[in-house]
Amino acid sequence: MDEHSSGFRILAIDPDTEMLTQYRDILCFERGDASALEALIADSAGASGHHTQEAAEGSEQMVFQVSCHRDAREALREAAMAIGREEPFAVALINMRQQGSDGVEAAARLRSVDPNVEIVMLSSSGDVPLAELNRRVPPPEKLLYLQKPFRSQELRQLANSLCHKWRMQLQLFEFNERLTHIVDSRTAELNHANQRLMRDIAKRASVLRQLEASEERYRLLFDKDITANFVADGDGLILNCNKAFADMFGFAEPSSVEGENLFDVWDSLGSGMNLREQLERTGRLRNHETSFRGSSGRVHLLATVDGVMGEGGLEEIRGYFVDITERMELEEQLRLAQKMEALGTLAGGIAHDFNNILGVIMGYAEIVHSSAEPDSTLERRVTEIMRAGERARDLVTQILNFSRQGPQERQPMTLIPLVKEALKLLRSSIPANVEINVNTGAEDDRIMADPTQMHQIILNLCTNAAHAMREHGGRLDVEVADADETDRMFIPGDVGRPEWFVRLRVTDTGHGMDAETMDRVFDPFFTTKELGEGTGMGLSMVHGIVRKHEGHVHVHSEPGQGAIFSVYLPRTPDLARPEAAALPQLVFTRGRILFVDDEKALVDIGRDMLESFGFEVVTRTSSIEALEAFRHRAHDFDLVITDQTMPNMTGLELSREILRVRPDQPIILCTGFSEAVSYDRLRDAGIGDFIMKPILKHELMESLGRMLGRDDDSDLIG
Repeated sequence: MDEHSSGFRILAIDPDTEMLTQYRDILCFERGDASALEALIADSAGASGHHTQEAAEGSEQMVFQVSCHRDAREALREAAMAIGREEPFAVALINMRQQGSDGVEAAARLRSVDPNVEIVMLSSSGDVPLAELNRRVPPPEKLLYLQKPFRSQELRQLANSLCHKWRMQLQLFEFNERLTHIVDSRTAELNHANQRLMRDIAKRASVLRQLEASEERYRLLFDKDITANFVADGDGLILNCNKAFADMFGFAEPSSVEGENLFDVWDSLGSGMNLREQLERTGRLRNHETSFRGSSGRVHLLATVDGVMGEGGLEEIRGYFVDITERMELEEQLRLAQKMEALGTLAGGIAHDFNNILGVIMGYAEIVHSSAEPDSTLERRVTEIMRAGERARDLVTQILNFSRQGPQERQPMTLIPLVKEALKLLRSSIPANVEINVNTGAEDDRIMADPTQMHQIILNLCTNAAHAMREHGGRLDVEVADADETDRMFIPGDVGRPEWFVRLRVTDTGHGMDAETMDRVFDPFFTTKELGEGTGMGLSMVHGIVRKHEGHVHVHSEPGQGAIFSVYLPRTPDLARPEAAALPQLVFTRGRILFVDDEKALVDIGRDMLESFGFEVVTRTSSIEALEAFRHRAHDFDLVITDQTMPNMTGLELSREILRVRPDQPIILCTGFSEAVSYDRLRDAGIGDFIMKPILKHELMESLGRMLGRDDDSDLIG
């Protein structure tokens, strides 16, 4: 509001229409004497016209705009709109009693809408709780109470005073704003003056700063050697460095580095970046990765360099190198671990499809074999096809076993079959000029171990041995034998007596190792191979696995004489050698079987096999169609054989739906590979038996014998 204006807006809220009219008549009466005003609105107690006249003559004639409202909500909306139009109310007259609401509540809501408005509460009752009123409608200095009936000049004078107060507060606020602006402006000018003064002081103290900078360099460079720090002049001549810098680049002492050229040292790293041009162009180099070949192998560095520019160009160079070799090796280990994880995922993904292909090949081969004449050429050829299929199936099993993920579990096992299986897997990856000899003369090779970790031991030892002979060839001997008295000197006394152990020995005719290398051969990340050929974790992993199995590893080697790694694993008496169990005989009975597989060729093979046993077979290539067929004639099927991995509905899901229809239905589940299949899940799902693909005729016969020849209450899985 303009400071010269005398017009003020007043908001009146009262459910009594006559009272609203009285407010407007009193406040908007601008002309005439006081007696006329008193005659218009006569006070109940009477008023002295003399006093009224004096009040009118002594006060400023002000103009009020009164906005009257019976509804408090409508009045609050009007107040909010007035704030938006920048035409706020100066005073609000609010009756304590409102229609359907509390006048105090209306005052509190108005205060939240307009914090600056002066509020006058009016009431005809004398017992107004002033403390409650002040608490609910703060602040007290902007809240007044007027009891009805009141004199007209009292209301007029009250409005004059509150409007003057309201206007003065606005003017005070504007004055404070201007004062704050002036103070900020003067403060900014003072800061600029201080900055100019600081620059003047800095120019006069340049010599002192140089001395302090020199002392700081010495403190940072020589008190701390966590990083390889250096300082060089603008031409690259190294002025100072710490011990870490000298050790990193092969200097005896930091003093022997002084005078060397930093740019020559940088070029020897083979970074491919011109350091001088980089500093002259940008003034800095941040976290630049580079490497060089040191006396102990490839060293990876992270370089940070700052150039100090002067009037004549580059004046000084400061920086440091951080050795990140260990971090790079850990990252490489992570990449290798991710590759192994990807191999396991890939192996699991292709196993199902590959076993389906093998199932077609081996299934039809068995059918042809069963109808071929004994000792005929056809029988011989089909037998070779079946043998090749079995080798392919065993190869998939080996890959799955090697790439198996999850917690490692020890179990009773025999070592010799596992060694032979691992060497089959290795043969294709070992150079042809390396001859492999296997000697499995152990009388008792029973151990308690994790098969996958035993695979890792054999593969790591044999791969290292083959690597040592890759250039000139040689002989790789793998032996599984009973430890005897000749091994006593190699087995520490606290580990146990020799007769407690099975000895796995891997011998090569490679280049051998010297004593220093043998001392570090089991250290993590230690390797004598070129970059990209090894990580130094293989033998460390072997050592860790053997220690976890309460065993011992011994190595013997001489330069040019090859190497011998002997692994001693404790025997276990808990493994009974299994006897060959006679195959169950299938009692050929008439029955009806539902066979489900999404591969049409496997469905045809399954039908031929089952029909050759004497069964009536219903086949489906869709799990959805199979479920509909079963629901249509649920009690006509003696057995359901289903594949696990199928579109729309897996074998486990189909089995659950079938068992909902008929809980006692016998089911056999078949799969090539699935991490979702486990004996616990099959038992919980109510599935009776489980066959791994490819399905062979004799395996199917065994499963049918178990399912159709068992008692109804027997539990096959578990």
